[in-house]
Amino acid sequence: MTHNIFYKQALLVFSFLFFMTYAFAQENVIEEVFVTAEKRSESVQDISQAVTAISGEDIESKNINSFVDLSAIVPGVTVSKNEGYKTVISIRGVGNETNQNAIAAPSVAFHMDGIFIASPFSLQTDFIDVDRIEVLRGPQGTLFGQNSTGGVINVISKKPSMEGYFGKSDITFGNYGLTKFRSSNNIVLNDSSAARFSISTVERDGFSDNVVTGQDLDDDSNFSLRADFLTDLGNDSSLRVFGQFFEIDRNGSAMKGIDDPTPNARDLSQDSISNHELTSSVFAAIYESDLGYANLKIMASIQEDDISVTRDNDRHNYGDPVLAIPGLPMGSTYQRAEFRPETSVVDTSTFEVNLVSNEPAMNGKLDWTLGAFYMEHEIENHIRGYRDNDLDGELQYVCGESFARDDYCFTVGGPDPWFFFEFDFVSDAFPKRESFSVYGETTYSITDQFRILSGIRYSDDEVNSCVKNFFSNTCDNLSGSSDKTTGKVAAEFDLDEDTLGYLSLSAGFKPGGTNLTYGFTDDNAPPLVFPNFEAETVESIEFGIKTDLYDGMARANIAIFSYDYENLQFQATDPDPYRGGVANIPESEMTGMEIEFTGLLSDELTLDMNLAFLDSKVSSDYMALDNVDAYQYFFGEEDLRYGLRKNINGNELAKTPEFTADITLTYETVLKSGTQFSGIMQYVKRGEFQQRVNNNPIVDAIDAYDILNLTANFDFVGDKWGLDFMILNATDEDGVNSSMTDVFGVAATGLELIPPRQFMARLSMSY
Repeated sequence: MTHNIFYKQALLVFSFLFFMTYAFAQENVIEEVFVTAEKRSESVQDISQAVTAISGEDIESKNINSFVDLSAIVPGVTVSKNEGYKTVISIRGVGNETNQNAIAAPSVAFHMDGIFIASPFSLQTDFIDVDRIEVLRGPQGTLFGQNSTGGVINVISKKPSMEGYFGKSDITFGNYGLTKFRSSNNIVLNDSSAARFSISTVERDGFSDNVVTGQDLDDDSNFSLRADFLTDLGNDSSLRVFGQFFEIDRNGSAMKGIDDPTPNARDLSQDSISNHELTSSVFAAIYESDLGYANLKIMASIQEDDISVTRDNDRHNYGDPVLAIPGLPMGSTYQRAEFRPETSVVDTSTFEVNLVSNEPAMNGKLDWTLGAFYMEHEIENHIRGYRDNDLDGELQYVCGESFARDDYCFTVGGPDPWFFFEFDFVSDAFPKRESFSVYGETTYSITDQFRILSGIRYSDDEVNSCVKNFFSNTCDNLSGSSDKTTGKVAAEFDLDEDTLGYLSLSAGFKPGGTNLTYGFTDDNAPPLVFPNFEAETVESIEFGIKTDLYDGMARANIAIFSYDYENLQFQATDPDPYRGGVANIPESEMTGMEIEFTGLLSDELTLDMNLAFLDSKVSSDYMALDNVDAYQYFFGEEDLRYGLRKNINGNELAKTPEFTADITLTYETVLKSGTQFSGIMQYVKRGEFQQRVNNNPIVDAIDAYDILNLTANFDFVGDKWGLDFMILNATDEDGVNSSMTDVFGVAATGLELIPPRQFMARLSMSY
């Protein structure tokens, strides 16, 4: 612990020294960064919202390989792994707290080259051939629509170029058997066409061991492929067509049971084999044409994700003693349970068209954007959970399954509910979502220094679902609809030629949907989870300052914001022991501040500092049932479960750490040999937070952690070779990334650790 405090203090001292020594900085200036956050190319310093742009160079030097790595570099962004295979992104504490419902929409919208990617499983993909990543923080209810109450992440790939053949390849080796190979190549096909091809493969042993099965968990076995074609059609028009494919085949995640007696933090004791398979593909076309008065863009995509997961659902070895689970007596043992398997096939098609003005209208005072968006989203979800109901230590599977024993299996049929067999959870769901929206945004210059931005969007969303579960083998047809008008108003004012101030009011919208299991009014207690859940809305106010200081040698951006939620969607528990799903908290609120600072301490030394502060709470009375408290009661005791409800008014919202920080020092110089050298020391702090809105101290309190990353880069000028050395999590911190508590059983709570210390060496070649 002492060494972590030392590193933190040292870096804070460096940041203080900047203000004492800025006058000695030399003639370098911070480069201007251009983004497309408002559908047009603009400097990030000219946009009246909080935007972080991560360049391709930073992605490489700071080892940003996936969405999980964004937590270490973007203020206010928290990325967690629920159940090991569901990536949940929260921006300013706004994320998807309904991870056990296939149709529930995420709160942070993911776009690839401007195209909305609907499936949350696609968040597991590795970044490949990326030019930059833009992170828009705060509700984006105008230009990016629903599912963006938290913000938007737009991953922008490198475009094919007409400038000839060139490419780059690299290979990385590291501990835990890491081998990673990447290659990107640009090819000119003819005078008007070019293509770019990229490939990435990753193989790595796991960070954790299951001492019962012998599996290493948290392993990697990934393959990525991208092909991108660009054609100049003439008359200032172009057509871009690309396809991207990603595949995972791994043992599974190390979700250590909260009561696991195995002493080593990275060992666990589970009696079931884990497996995680995913294929994800996107095929898209983007047509652009300069019409003179405006730029026309038409985007269409077809997306498919196919995932299969097998896991130990009790997260313990059969017979392990219960140590600290409420409602289970000391000395009792765990009952075997597993998911074998959970599968989802997600098919999505999208279409979007927009017009963005080229020249301001009304005597150069008015810029405008108009657009429309359509999406069709279909899911086929199957869950088979088994439990040792006869307590013989063995699981009885459905006859005919490849893993079933002929002498110990059962056949499903007849009128009996499935839970009379050794089923723990059964669900077949076929939800379909259809969304349509139109939007527009304008910026009007009242004076040269003062502008008003206004935008509006109308969204209409319909969901239909056929659900079968272990209560009924017949299809329950559920439907719901949501329509909402959202918008934004912002005032932009130039305080001087280097400083922008803004004040914005914006609204966001996330549609409702249907649940897999839900309560009934004829039970012994009133239901808390219903067939449909309501849409979630958020209203925000944000004040910000963006400024360049000391003749461009420093840059500081500050955003202060406040959110008011209505009908916040969260994972709820019903008095019926095997029913639960998404419910809505009437009112919640959050306030916070973010600071981004970059300063040139000298020609060689740069300081980057990103800080975020959050304060959140439920702000209305709401009686919620925590399954951790209700675990002691079962069928026929619904009234007792119902009586355990607690008013969560004042509770902290999920995944809203009070403080996060990224402080990076970069030293760059040219050695006598001509080799360019850079050394990077990065300190990352993630504060403590609550995993669920229930704020149960046993399962929800996630401790803070500190990480130190070290990198050395050598670029050998002339021969186009590069050599990088990296130490990630240099102090080998055993921090908890997230916990996961199953809505039906607290005994299934598991903790997922951050990766341990990793040593890597990367050799690259440009040609």
